[in-house]
Amino acid sequence: MSDKPSLLRFDALQEVVNIGGGHAATALSKMIGNKVEMDVTFVELLPYEKVYETIQSDDTIVKAVLSKLIGREYGVFLFVIDPEDAEALAHIVLPDNDELSEGLIDSALTELSNILVQSFLQAVMQLIDKPLFASVPVMTMDMFGSILSSVYMAQSQFSEEVFIIKNNFYSSGRIIEGSLYFVPKPKVLEQLLKELGI
Repeated sequence: MSDKPSLLRFDALQEVVNIGGGHAATALSKMIGNKVEMDVTFVELLPYEKVYETIQSDDTIVKAVLSKLIGREYGVFLFVIDPEDAEALAHIVLPDNDELSEGLIDSALTELSNILVQSFLQAVMQLIDKPLFASVPVMTMDMFGSILSSVYMAQSQFSEEVFIIKNNFYSSGRIIEGSLYFVPKPKVLEQLLKELGI
């Protein structure tokens, strides 16, 4: 027997992700002057501990871009990517640069993360008709577990659930995966779904 409230909850979140993905692909295409396609390959709401078992081991070295939602106590976004894929993804954002310094790669990833977060927020704002703002994104590189746990330690009271969106980016024959994590404050997703009418 299916859990209808849970299915409705997931469908509502999936719809927001689909709208945000469309905004992000359009914004990226306009920015670089080439068509960028983006697939959302995975959307899930997982308990904190399950993230390490299901998505990414805690000792994996990753690059991550952190953005906090400001104005209202909603939570934190993390865009996470394997360092080996970072340069390939940066080449999508900076297609005219044959060789990229570490600084340019980090700058490109930060800009891409900003576009993803703003596109997601724009999708939510379309549905709830309320302004949402994110902080200036900050780049870091460390073990995935250290980065995610530091988000919990640096802020007071986060939900035990983490909202995860896996994206594939396609441009000029390249396919690169990156993941956007949203670590919400307690009851934030329930509040959002209520505002969406779920």
